[in-house]
Amino acid sequence: MTLNAGRLSAAALLACLLASAAPAQAGPLIRLGSDDWCPYVCALDGKPPSGYLVELATMAMAAEGYRVEPVLMPLNRAITQTVHGDIEGVYAPPIDRRLRLSAPVAQSRACFYTRAGDDWSFHSIASLKTQVVGVIDDYGYDDGPMDAYIAENRHQPGLIALAFGASAGTTNVQKLLGGRYRVILEHAAVMAQLSKRLDVAGRIRQAGCLDKELPLTIGFATQDIRAETWVRALADGVHKMDASGELKALQKRYKLD
Repeated sequence: MTLNAGRLSAAALLACLLASAAPAQAGPLIRLGSDDWCPYVCALDGKPPSGYLVELATMAMAAEGYRVEPVLMPLNRAITQTVHGDIEGVYAPPIDRRLRLSAPVAQSRACFYTRAGDDWSFHSIASLKTQVVGVIDDYGYDDGPMDAYIAENRHQPGLIALAFGASAGTTNVQKLLGGRYRVILEHAAVMAQLSKRLDVAGRIRQAGCLDKELPLTIGFATQDIRAETWVRALADGVHKMDASGELKALQKRYKLD
């Protein structure tokens, strides 16, 4: 009887050890897409994208039991794939009735840029009427007057020049410096990263900024029945990060505090 009990105890112990060694069951996967828009979404030489929004969403959703997989693609394709159900969501989309947007998780101010030595400056929407402004297709800049101006004039090549693709920001900077157009619009934190990476900081000047900051969100397909659950999970996860100090540390690391 003692021997049998010993065997049972050994068997129970082995079962416990095997159970503890088994990998924990992975949580539901959420794929979020966007293009290279550092410091918010950053392409890393073939590695999975990183960046402020990528890390924030990953950490916040992990706190609620989800896995986030960032996917690098043009923003307009990320929106389309989200709406069609090919991926679950998109980082920093513009306002779009097809998307259920989260509460803002960051703010970003967009500014106008010219070549160094140019004397043009932005004062109001009216000051754009004599310029071709380089912007990125489907980007949001202020959820206000500027976005309305772009929407109204997107088919007017004498006013708005649209850049496309995953490297559209780089394309705009190169076209600006090449004299293709005189003014581009870009988010200030993004331009700081771009000009440093392209080593052109001394060749570009800031020429005024939009009055209103753009709230940055995570978007999910409105028609997806899980969207509301994901939005709540993200909000709860961000709240936990804020309470623990992780959110402030992340903002500081990306110089967004």
